[in-house]
Amino acid sequence: RGYWGNKLGDPHTIPGKVTGKCGSSSMRLIPAPRGTGIVAAPVPKKLLTMAGIQDVYTQSVGATATLGNFAKATFFAISKTYSFLTPDLWKDTTFTKSPYEEHTDFLSKNA
Repeated sequence: RGYWGNKLGDPHTIPGKVTGKCGSSSMRLIPAPRGTGIVAAPVPKKLLTMAGIQDVYTQSVGATATLGNFAKATFFAISKTYSFLTPDLWKDTTFTKSPYEEHTDFLSKNA
């Protein structure tokens, strides 16, 4: 977790903008600069604190009075951050020679 573009210190925020939805409640998590804190309503603030996120902006749309859906939307948004594939997690690419490069000697003899 954390912003992958900067390697200074420990991860402190989410890797990118993510959205979670449950019922009519929709929660959007937006990365925030270090030291901002969690800018959210009390229910998502507790969930984000338990998830270990320190700096994040939030935006909610829909009926947030239904706390069950509001909390689940926040949870679904948090769970999307764990499937975010950052460049440091990419597999190393091994390049193979094309058939023209591999058989260049044979092709030059018959030409």
